[in-house]
Amino acid sequence: MGMRIGGPSNAWASQSQAVGAWQNNQKGVKDMLSALASGDLASAQKAFAGIATGSSGSAAKSPLAQIGKALQNNDLASAQSLAQNMLKSRQPVAAAVQASPMAATSATSGVNVLA
Repeated sequence: MGMRIGGPSNAWASQSQAVGAWQNNQKGVKDMLSALASGDLASAQKAFAGIATGSSGSAAKSPLAQIGKALQNNDLASAQSLAQNMLKSRQPVAAAVQASPMAATSATSGVNVLA
């Protein structure tokens, strides 16, 4: 009867670590964007260094990776411009989520949840 529901405890630990890494990345992105908004190149570079961005495939061409390249080149103006463009491209999804979480799910995933 002593059966554990949900799998072995190491699976829970692994999931917890993944959530922690995601939260750290989110904080790093927020800190980087805040530093860019205030024009603080050194703080933006430090925040970016803590973000796991990936180095191959489409991740290397992502807006975040492009911001990182600009920061590595000490190009504050380009990093700020890229960050603004990244945020603008994310606004329609964020607005849809605020208006209707179900509509945002169908708009972003192609799944019609109302059908």
